[in-house]
Amino acid sequence: MRRGRKLAGRLRFSNWSILAKVMAGPLVMLVALTLMTFVAWQTLKTQRTAIVSGFAEFEIALDRAYHVSHHLASVEANLYKLSMWSEIGVRGAELEGTLRSISYNLEISDTDIAKMQEAGLEGAEELRAAFAVYKQNTSQAVLLILRNATLGAVATRGGHQTYARVERLAQSIATQASSDFREATDRTSAMSDRLARDFIVAAALTGLMAIIVSFAASRVITRPILGLVRTVQSLLRGDLAVAVPFVERRDEFGRIAASVRELQRVMVQNRLLADEREQKQAELEHIASHDGLTAVANRKAFDTFLDAIWQDTQEGGEFVYLLVDLDSFKPINDAYGHDAGDAVLKTLAQRFRELTRPGDFVARLGGDEFGIVVPLADHRRDPETIARRILEATTRPIPFNGRELRVGASIGVACSRDVSGAAHELMAAADQAMYVAKQEKRPSYSVYSPSMMPERFGLEDKEEIETALERGEFVMHYQPKVRLGTDGHAGFEALARWQHPEKGLLPPSYFLPRIGNFGLQGNFTMEVARQVFSDLRRFAAAGLDTGGVAINLDEATLATRSGMDALHGLFAENAEFARLITLEITEDVFIARSADIIRDNVEMLAALGIRISMDDFGTGYGSFKHLREFTIHELKIDTQFVAGIGRDKSSEVIIDGFLAIASGLGADVVAEGIETPEQQQYLTRRGCHFGQGFLFCRPLPFDGAAAYLEERAPLAREKTKVG
Repeated sequence: MRRGRKLAGRLRFSNWSILAKVMAGPLVMLVALTLMTFVAWQTLKTQRTAIVSGFAEFEIALDRAYHVSHHLASVEANLYKLSMWSEIGVRGAELEGTLRSISYNLEISDTDIAKMQEAGLEGAEELRAAFAVYKQNTSQAVLLILRNATLGAVATRGGHQTYARVERLAQSIATQASSDFREATDRTSAMSDRLARDFIVAAALTGLMAIIVSFAASRVITRPILGLVRTVQSLLRGDLAVAVPFVERRDEFGRIAASVRELQRVMVQNRLLADEREQKQAELEHIASHDGLTAVANRKAFDTFLDAIWQDTQEGGEFVYLLVDLDSFKPINDAYGHDAGDAVLKTLAQRFRELTRPGDFVARLGGDEFGIVVPLADHRRDPETIARRILEATTRPIPFNGRELRVGASIGVACSRDVSGAAHELMAAADQAMYVAKQEKRPSYSVYSPSMMPERFGLEDKEEIETALERGEFVMHYQPKVRLGTDGHAGFEALARWQHPEKGLLPPSYFLPRIGNFGLQGNFTMEVARQVFSDLRRFAAAGLDTGGVAINLDEATLATRSGMDALHGLFAENAEFARLITLEITEDVFIARSADIIRDNVEMLAALGIRISMDDFGTGYGSFKHLREFTIHELKIDTQFVAGIGRDKSSEVIIDGFLAIASGLGADVVAEGIETPEQQQYLTRRGCHFGQGFLFCRPLPFDGAAAYLEERAPLAREKTKVG
């Protein structure tokens, strides 16, 4: 019984069902048709063997070759991830898992190549040799990465050519197997067609009935073959959703159809794996090119985009670059913490994205700087309109924990048509325009023009300045400070002039840009201070009371150890005159990069008894905050507010506010730039005690200042007697 069931199973899954359909013909066919049927049966066996053999080889080549490509792609992805471990945070268990994944995929690839060698596939030996080189390179790259991430990254990129060769060889094997299988199926299809024609001819010789029976038998045989051939061809063309016919049959065609469906499943799975790999690659590229906090592009991506669009515009078209530098951002971080600063950056980045169109580019360049590139291909977008919208978006309040945070911005705008050279020239132009905007001391923008570029100074200019400092060619002119109520003398402000041996007396506008360009501010400040102390000795020797001298102190001296050491040494050498010195600083130094150091040094100078004056008060940012934190003996109202007296109500309101603040702090107030009696009268009525300006006296050289003091000395003595 058991042997009978086994035999029945063999008969059920053999070719008897097909043979029975073919043998129905002998009922109406002659012996000749019987012989033809036998030949047809042999032909079908050959076809089946060819299809099954070709499919088996094709299945091995395609499946193994694709697996090799897939596993090596996984190795490459993990190598890339491992080479970036110090930047994207691969640590501990994740690092160990990455190494295990690389080893596992190399072992699987080795097994797949061995299977292809066992199958005797053409090119398998060459693939084995290339894979051995790649495996060795990969092992070396992993060791280098673990020792030195930078060298490992270089080694990884160096091994990409070997990876590409292995992948190309694997794909070549798969392509060759696919081509061979396609040729085999084409030959089988041709043989089937030829068999059908033979049956028709044989049936014609035996009568109409034989033709009908033979034609029906041939259709029963060829229809499944052609259907499966068309299905395989559709799969090869990439139509993985095609329906596989005849799967429900229990004969040989059913078995072939089941194999084709399994092939379809493998190809679908491989496509899903490829899509997943592409998605992960895209995610890694997104991380590498975007700012982690704001989600806009980072500096690296911005530089790449700017270079690309710059090259495109060389062939036509224009674009505008906006450099957005936030104002008053550091005080928000200091007052409310970094979470508040992060909220500001994220909110502004979102606003900038909402204002831009597809094709525009927004990036965070670092810190509190953003870069925005806007193509002007349609010539209907105005750069100034864009800048105004960005500025308005920046100045709108930003909600944070129940508060409304406010920042400003200085925006530099540069159009590609106005700049020649390379992309970095455009960035320099926008930076220059942004610097001009910052001079407004309020949120504003400035559009670059070639006239903005600063004067370029050469080595000869530097040598000339250094020689002038060594020879003492810079001389002091002294502008008197007066008591507004009595016009009595109250001190001087020292203002430098260059007594050029050939060009005569030169104003600060000529030499200060050169000094700043060559970084000689500290040397210049010390030279000014030394001359002031020397002149104080001369005034004292002549019996003249200067009432004190104010010196402008630069950021470089306040922010460096060498500058402060030199200043301390100079004060120590002239201790008897140190009490007569007032150091004037601008509030801009408190928002400089070295603001913390500067604040500490200013406070230390005040603790030593040196008077500190805040110059140009009200034109910078965060003034009131600094007044709360530091000892300020004197406030100087900037000329722009004094000039508004009688013409600009807001200037008068601001001056009244300054005077009230100074009164509360116990600080003196000096109004600069007084030119009319009306201005003097207004300031006097409001309680401002000191002033300076052309109404009283222009800056005087030493001899003129001495004569000025001698002329006023009797008047001062007379007022003292009367008092």
